[in-house]
Amino acid sequence: MNLPDDPTLRLLPGLEISFSETEFLRQQVAEIEAYVERFPWDERELRALAWIEANASQYRQQWQIRTATSRHHRQTTPQG
Repeated sequence: MNLPDDPTLRLLPGLEISFSETEFLRQQVAEIEAYVERFPWDERELRALAWIEANASQYRQQWQIRTATSRHHRQTTPQG
């Protein structure tokens, strides 16, 4: 996943954007698992699919923004 879905991320100066698809998927699965925990076992698969349908696109954009801004902050903050 080399290009961000959110075009504003392409405007961050000096930030080489490269996203790990594996890390994204791990975090998204963790988010879905945390969400479905509150439901009975027999409802969890249906609830997970509903979460994916309702949130997957927006979640990817939000994850990319968090990841990029975190990297940008680390790159521009003096270490000491």
